[in-house]
Amino acid sequence: METDLLTAFADPEKIKAFTTNQRLWAGLITTILGMGITFVILILLQFVIGLFEKLSGSEKKPPAAAKPTPAPATKQVAAKPTAQTQNTDELVPVIAASVAMLLGTSAGNIVIRNIKPVEDALPAWQGAGIAEQMRNRA
Repeated sequence: METDLLTAFADPEKIKAFTTNQRLWAGLITTILGMGITFVILILLQFVIGLFEKLSGSEKKPPAAAKPTPAPATKQVAAKPTAQTQNTDELVPVIAASVAMLLGTSAGNIVIRNIKPVEDALPAWQGAGIAEQMRNRA
């Protein structure tokens, strides 16, 4: 029946000659065949991806049980400036200049006492969507 169906699909005149019942069966066979092939390929892809994960050596890390307690400090050691403090030191003049430009005054007239970084709670895709909408506004 499948070979007859394939030869019938090659000629549109034969399809028009089918009865309604034959057309329904042909559509059903085509649907089952297409969905079956797709399902089998998706399962194979899942196994291949799982195999690649095992071969690449990326293992899931177990969750940390508990935080270790810090050892009591016997000496006070001067900490090196971290990337966060270095970025803050660079941000102060930039923010001061921006505010001064906005207010139309000198940067020497502005005193910045505290800078608190605000974490972005938006997912990356949502932020990209908002940025795109802002760009498209006329």
